[in-house]
This record gives sequence, C-alpha cells and structure tokens, in this order.
Amino acid sequence: MPALPRRRFDHLATELSVALGVVVPRHALWVAAARHLASAEGAAAFCDAPLDAFLASEHLPEPARSERAQLRREVARFDPARRTPEEILGALFEGVAGR
Repeated sequence: MPALPRRRFDHLATELSVALGVVVPRHALWVAAARHLASAEGAAAFCDAPLDAFLASEHLPEPARSERAQLRREVARFDPARRTPEEILGALFEGVAGR
C-alpha cells in the first residue's frame, strides 16, 4: 500500500475519532474510505455522503455541523508528504528516551 493514502487514512481516523468522541473502527473505516484517499479532494469528499453512510452502518453518532466542517478542513489540508507536529515531537522524545 502506498504510504501517502495510509498516512491520509491515519489522519482521517484520528480526526474523525476526535470529532465523534469515540474510537472509530479502523478496518470498517478503511473499507469505506480507501477509494477516496488517493487525493486530498477525495478524502474531503468522503466527509460528505460517504461519511454519513459509514456512520450509519457502524451505528455511530453524526458529528455536529461545526465539527464536520472542521473535520473536512483538517482532512483537506493535510499533506501526507510532511510530518505532523506530533510526529516531530514524538521523534524528538524517542531520541531523548533512547539515551
């Protein structure tokens, strides 16, 4: 599996879990979202009707309108080719802990 769609998926799973306040089932999300993750536009488009279908199939609550808008923005602007601040800090702390 190419690394970029996987990183985009990881970001989507994290952001969606935060928006819903529950841990989203990753396998079911991957099955529902994988074909949308080749591009930022596709991933953002998943946050519309396909997300509604996924949430209904998993009996998960829908995010509030403002949370859904935030989710769509976060997913659309995510660049999987760049490390996130969390990844950068994690690498720094791993270096410190490994000493």
